Amino acid sequence: MKGGAAVQQNSVIDKISILLNKIFAYSNLAEREGKGICPNIFTRQQDIIQKLVSLQRMGVNDEIFVTGLFLVDRLTTNNNFYLNKRNIYNLLMTAIILCLKMYDDNQNVQHIYSIIFETNREILNKMEKKFMKLIKYQLFVKTEDFFNYRARLLKLKD
Repeated sequence: MKGGAAVQQNSVIDKISILLNKIFAYSNLAEREGKGICPNIFTRQQDIIQKLVSLQRMGVNDEIFVTGLFLVDRLTTNNNFYLNKRNIYNLLMTAIILCLKMYDDNQNVQHIYSIIFETNREILNKMEKKFMKLIKYQLFVKTEDFFNYRARLLKLKD
């Protein structure tokens, strides 16, 4: 039933878009109030969604996106810092790459990650190492935790 899967994947990306709206709105509010001013070097929200859609077209399923978000949540919760428009792109894309490597360990395609995310391999490797250290090398997500997180994500509203 391919049609149902595609609708479901779009739904996950739609929900990620809603989540990004909230992160960007909070970031903008903090900047207006003079808290956590971000330099103008962030990726636009629609650029993040375009990357996710590109990955989806390459065959990446929604489980990778949900698990990536879960890992970003784990990182921010364990390290007491907030997501903003300056850090969300790097954190989310690094988490997605780690998930892809963990669940789809295809050595033939791993070299394209740096091309997809428009960065060089060395920087990408450094981001992966730092991310892993911050989550204490805990990439595994329990099935129950995954489904609970996915359900919460799918319930997001504008």
